[in-house]
Amino acid sequence: MPAGRVGFFCDKPMLPQEMARRLRHDLIKHLDIPQPGQELDLGASRVFLRRLFDSATGLCKTAAVWGFKFRRDDAWKGELDPPLSRIESLCEVLSGREAALRERLRQGGTVPVEVLDLLHEIVAGVSEFEQTCAQASPESGGDALAALDFFGFESSPLSSGVDAKRGGGGAARLPQIPEKSDRLRVLVVDDHLMLVDRLQSNATFIRRFCWATLCDRTCDCLACPERENCPRRRARTASEMVSALDRAHAAGHHVDAILMDVRFDDLDKDELLWLPDEPALNTEDRVKALQGLIIARFLRHHTTFGKIPVVLMTARSRLPEGASSLLKDMEGLQFVDDEASLDTLAARIQSLVQMNREEPAEKNYFWGSSPHVQSVRRQIEMMSLGTRTVFITGPSGSGKSSLVEQIIFPLSGRRNLVTLDLSSIPDTLVESELFGHVKGAYSGASSDRMGLIEEAEGGVLFLDEIGNLSPENQRKLLLFLQDKTVRRVGASNETRRRVDVKVIVATHLDLEDEVKAGRFRFDLYMRFAPSMRIALPPLRDRLADLPEFIDMLVHKILKSSDMQPYVEDFSRRTHHAGTMIVSFSGVLPKTGEHEAVIRFKPATRELFMSYSWPGNTRELESILDTLLLKAFYDLRAAGSMSRIIEIDPYYALSLLGGIDRSSRAALATPSPTGSVQVAPFELGAVSDFAELRKTLERRYLCAMFEACEGDLARMGERLFGDDSEEMRHKITVRMNQLGIHVRALKKKH
Repeated sequence: MPAGRVGFFCDKPMLPQEMARRLRHDLIKHLDIPQPGQELDLGASRVFLRRLFDSATGLCKTAAVWGFKFRRDDAWKGELDPPLSRIESLCEVLSGREAALRERLRQGGTVPVEVLDLLHEIVAGVSEFEQTCAQASPESGGDALAALDFFGFESSPLSSGVDAKRGGGGAARLPQIPEKSDRLRVLVVDDHLMLVDRLQSNATFIRRFCWATLCDRTCDCLACPERENCPRRRARTASEMVSALDRAHAAGHHVDAILMDVRFDDLDKDELLWLPDEPALNTEDRVKALQGLIIARFLRHHTTFGKIPVVLMTARSRLPEGASSLLKDMEGLQFVDDEASLDTLAARIQSLVQMNREEPAEKNYFWGSSPHVQSVRRQIEMMSLGTRTVFITGPSGSGKSSLVEQIIFPLSGRRNLVTLDLSSIPDTLVESELFGHVKGAYSGASSDRMGLIEEAEGGVLFLDEIGNLSPENQRKLLLFLQDKTVRRVGASNETRRRVDVKVIVATHLDLEDEVKAGRFRFDLYMRFAPSMRIALPPLRDRLADLPEFIDMLVHKILKSSDMQPYVEDFSRRTHHAGTMIVSFSGVLPKTGEHEAVIRFKPATRELFMSYSWPGNTRELESILDTLLLKAFYDLRAAGSMSRIIEIDPYYALSLLGGIDRSSRAALATPSPTGSVQVAPFELGAVSDFAELRKTLERRYLCAMFEACEGDLARMGERLFGDDSEEMRHKITVRMNQLGIHVRALKKKH
């Protein structure tokens, strides 16, 4: 038995279909055939020669070993001998050309056409052997496997586009290695070195990827003088995989993807991850054949690394028997046919990583990298299922409604979403809105009406600004949450019926303080499970996420119906039909022929990063919408053909400074019909200017409310010269946002 091939021999007989799988895996799976006339750099040449002629794992030796084993297997059939003999004879011819091929590549030459023809014939021979095995195997029902279209025929997998090639007779050099920060980080999990050798010799992978390893060295694998046959460039087992991930995590590196083989023949029995819950599969031969899937399932349940994308290096249609039971609850697992070129594999990995990175946005909802928000994300995933009440807190504009609509509701898997903003509806109508009413229940109830709770049957009921609920309606909501039964206002008790509704409540208030002040029921607060509340931070505590947040919001705004006419006009005028790149750093990125840039100058960046954003994400989106509108309008008015869309820092300053001035004006400028004098008072310590503004605004509105004797129409007239219903509603909402309970104040008058 050759060294390194412990897994070649097994005790149980192999069916013909299994013989075909093993021959494909060990003979041609990791073989890249160069294009005719293609030059190989030093690394690619070494991998290519090792893959053909290595004394333990090379193609020629492997064919001889498997030929010896197959013919002594109890399941061997005579009709399998001709295609296998053809493969063996071709490998013998190839072996006879080893010395000449090594010398030619050493001198910087290309692989001779006759060697390429031999390799293609070997691939065709494996295809013929697979088809013969499929016809002879009882498990296949006589269906032949699909014919091969091997990955070397149409693409250039080895050394395509290499920057540093061998010159005629010149010294061999490795391709220049880009900075790690520009590349995706990949961990290879395989019992052989063939896969990582193959990837690290390919120019596409050198340019786009770097490696998570078990090595203590700080240099890149490709620049390491001891990389040849280094076993620490990849992980062999599940435990080594976790160790490599832990090392990367401790070093502050994020592993973007894991590439993993499916069959692990070279692992010893005690190195395997077993399947105690699958007795039918829990044999050494089966576990080795399915080890990649077993490791992937283990990783999926890992608390820290469970979200890392996994790519299995085999076609899904070629998975071993028993794989289907392991694929349950493994959505998102990726398979790449071993016939695919390395260029195709690289594109698949990049697409997969991009989708994984975009997942946090989830329909325009941005998570960011804040540890607190990431913790909230895991909590939401846990709380979304079932009928448990979800309690969300956070300042106004922090995205509570978006979180419910775009994340929690879709995750819940429930039928529909019904929303009620309790700050926008009179308290006297809340009971009817929630529970419905029957005809004649009160004056104006001219017919039966279904309440929102019944409307949300089988779905989600979202009660926003729950802190505005009156004590009496708090009691009624508590009773509903206890037994989930509903009775319409004015109906008899016999009509009470049970409903299946998941309730989500949200508020910008600190309900614990409200409970202490006697404005909110303690028992209802406990029913919300405050220990499990989802607390969204203000934007000023997430400024590190601001660049990515702005990138997401800008693209969202560009797709809005209000902005589309300007975007379409810009595209027609500049002949732009590609993507918009957002440059928040102020540095103009390199762009392609069909790309445009939305550029925030450094002054704008400094302004955004230093502003406290009292209106949180809602304010940020509003400011960005205004800035983009002006930028597109200015280009249109000037008839500019430029594809650089500049965000005006002076206009941004006027917008954000205008917010500050309007707050000060509300405190200092007399109203059209009179003024309110606010007595001097001590503020005490405040956290920042935003808190100072809010405190002063709260004091002024309370004084104005007292001066107008609780008449919101008079307040609207004195403050804004507008006593309309809409203005009264705006004043009520703003006072509630500042923690001023309008209903409580009205009771005093």
